[in-house]
Amino acid sequence: MVSKKIGFIGFGEAAYLISSGLITEKSQEIIAYDVNQDHPSLGGKLRKRAEELGVSLMPTLQELIQNSQIIISATSAKYALSVAKDALPYLTNDQLFVDINAASPMVKEEISSIMVDKAKFVDVAVVESIPKYKHKVPLLISGEGAKDFESYANEVEMDITFIDDKPGSASAIKMIRSVFMKGFTMLMIETLIASNKYGINEWIMESIENSLLDKPFAETVNLLITRTAEHSERRVSEMEEVIKTLKALNVNSLLSQATKDKLSQFVEMNLKDEFLDNSPRDFIDVIEKIDTLDKSVI
Repeated sequence: MVSKKIGFIGFGEAAYLISSGLITEKSQEIIAYDVNQDHPSLGGKLRKRAEELGVSLMPTLQELIQNSQIIISATSAKYALSVAKDALPYLTNDQLFVDINAASPMVKEEISSIMVDKAKFVDVAVVESIPKYKHKVPLLISGEGAKDFESYANEVEMDITFIDDKPGSASAIKMIRSVFMKGFTMLMIETLIASNKYGINEWIMESIENSLLDKPFAETVNLLITRTAEHSERRVSEMEEVIKTLKALNVNSLLSQATKDKLSQFVEMNLKDEFLDNSPRDFIDVIEKIDTLDKSVI
């Protein structure tokens, strides 16, 4: 196994847990720098974590970078770009700059653009729980340096999926997936608060499970979206009744209202009329048509 000196910018929970896994790979040497490591109230915990793992805390960002082959930025999304800019003067073209912050693909693209003639950039999206998996947490990677990072990661038993060499691709998957995953969770909460009022949670859970899981997922998506294109007007009326029901139960109907509003947009677009002559073949037909007709973001 080829040893690499890993330098973490930021030594919060993510860096600490990933490091705790990496140190089990015997040849790995880990160092770190955290802007709060000497803070009177925050520094104690950081120093204790580092000491526990045998991770050396570098006194400055410059020293961290100059003593690392792979630099992993693990701060937070709002600081990702500024940290990259701070690191830039010290980077060399034989290093990898790996950003695991949950920043937008646009931020990752901008970081990559300032790394030209400096370190190779790796856009990383963390797609599972770091506390559960530590250094084996599933990661999506993209960017100019992604293949180089993949080679190292495979040697230390990390769970890596290479997307492509375009910075932002990995983070785009994470961000766009969150539209559904976070939205679905909130929608389930709104649903189950209402069903709990009637004591029908089990019936609701079983009904939703049957609707979502009784056929392949792609087939379910095709069915739901193509039928919505054809029946959006009727579904606006149905959602009005849903909202009345939730209000009568004293349940916040924010997501149901948003669903009604979105369906109303489809009615205003005359989406149904767009498919009068030829029914949509699949969800892509509908999505592309909506994308063409939707002016709400302009």
